Amino acid sequence: MTGAPGVPVERNVVVGDDLAALRSWTSEVQAWPAGSHRWGHYAERTSAGEVVCRTENVSACHDGVARLVTGPLAALARAAMGAEVVDFKDKINYKQPGGAGFAAHQDLRAYPGLGRVVSILVAIDACSTASGCVWLAPGVEELLPTDSRGVVVDKAVASLSWEPVELAPGDAVVLDGLAPHYSEANHSAEQRRVLVASYAPATEGYGRDHYYRARASHIDADRARDGRFRISTLADFEGVEVEGSASTASEHCWHDGRVAHRPPA
Repeated sequence: MTGAPGVPVERNVVVGDDLAALRSWTSEVQAWPAGSHRWGHYAERTSAGEVVCRTENVSACHDGVARLVTGPLAALARAAMGAEVVDFKDKINYKQPGGAGFAAHQDLRAYPGLGRVVSILVAIDACSTASGCVWLAPGVEELLPTDSRGVVVDKAVASLSWEPVELAPGDAVVLDGLAPHYSEANHSAEQRRVLVASYAPATEGYGRDHYYRARASHIDADRARDGRFRISTLADFEGVEVEGSASTASEHCWHDGRVAHRPPA
């Protein structure tokens, strides 16, 4: 792995025709109407109007993304974890010009009942400090204190050493579930889109259906408690969400009236 000291970056993970295909697939999914995807196709309000900011469980509806998630990205996760893995979640985060970032958090907090997780973040567009790349604090090996939203408290954030993870299209960063990370708003004139796939050890039995059902339950419970609409289990998104479809799991996905099944792994 290469990159800044302690930052687990892999260059040129998706290249050539595969990268062109990923960018084309992303544009297709991005064009779905907000609220049209069963697991969540969310929009945010920006100064330029409402723009899509996230699609959950993309591989459930897209064969090409599924092959990427279960193939080369799973191989990276397997190498990082040193064990067989199962993919239980994936999403595309779209950060349009003016799009918001995410507060500092640790992914493990978002997956109740899971002992370990590795996420592979692949740059679809260039990720720079101007466009809102991920910032990572390497070397953290414990859960940090959080506030009521589930994000790392300011005192702990200030105590860490942060490194920007700038990526070219097709590069990837391997995020351990304990690695604190955040991103800022996109202050550039270009969009910044990333695919993130998350993996658990196969021995934990933490599959996709289990995760998405638990996710829906936790989001509903937290909203009942504080009245806040969320696009993820942690309320780490710093933008203004537009309420869309319910985060209800199913063996089907749909958008524009189409129903699809996820292909076998």
